[in-house]
Amino acid sequence: MRSAPGIALLIGASLLLTGCAGLFGSFGPARQAWRGAAEKQCLASGRVKVSAYVQPMSEMDGPGNCGADNPFRVSGALDGQVGIRPTANINCPMTAALDDWLYNVVEPAAMQTHGQPVVEVKLLSSYSCRRINGAASGSMSEHAYMNALDVGGFKFADGKDISVKNGWRSQDLATVTFLQEVGDRSCLIFNTVIGPDGDIHHQDHFHIDLANRRSGKYCKGGPVRGGTGLMSYMGGDKSFFRNSPFFGALADKPLPGHDPNHDD
Repeated sequence: MRSAPGIALLIGASLLLTGCAGLFGSFGPARQAWRGAAEKQCLASGRVKVSAYVQPMSEMDGPGNCGADNPFRVSGALDGQVGIRPTANINCPMTAALDDWLYNVVEPAAMQTHGQPVVEVKLLSSYSCRRINGAASGSMSEHAYMNALDVGGFKFADGKDISVKNGWRSQDLATVTFLQEVGDRSCLIFNTVIGPDGDIHHQDHFHIDLANRRSGKYCKGGPVRGGTGLMSYMGGDKSFFRNSPFFGALADKPLPGHDPNHDD
């Protein structure tokens, strides 16, 4: 028969494991099948190219089912023309979507409002094994699966910094318009977009992710005006790439097409 201290030790260990299971789900379960399938499809498509700025990582297995099968460490996008600071740890679909987003949404909005490109994206978070909004209970965040980014700001070619926190309600029309354009049109690329007008948890950043939403996209990034398509307000004009000393090499590249089948 076990001694009282031995029984107490077993009970304590059981409670510890139960507590961990409550925080992370449980140890060892497989990630949802769609996540691995999306990664495989993305890798097979060739949309993500390994470079000095995009480096493959080993499989990430966090507590519970956090992580991703084939993640990447991304320090630059658009062939390294746009820095990602700090380096993002994200899965293949998010890596591909990051390029699409910059090319189709961020850079056109930057040129429209400031006449110059964004050269750095400032992140607040990429991979983080936690629940939505860091809550003690509820669904796991897409950050837990390397399938989300929190964007806190942007740096322009002339050195100007724009933060979501300070710029969203600023008196500078160019800044406000730029952030609203980005927030509004990010749902052309991502399945979830939440900005300062979305809720109290997103006052200082845009949350963007590729969650597999059966109910459709969730777009709270900005004032929805209903665009007619990617780059609609630029009239499809890519001359801002051709005339830019920063992005001239991208001018004649085919416009990245967002394929939701690769991201679900």
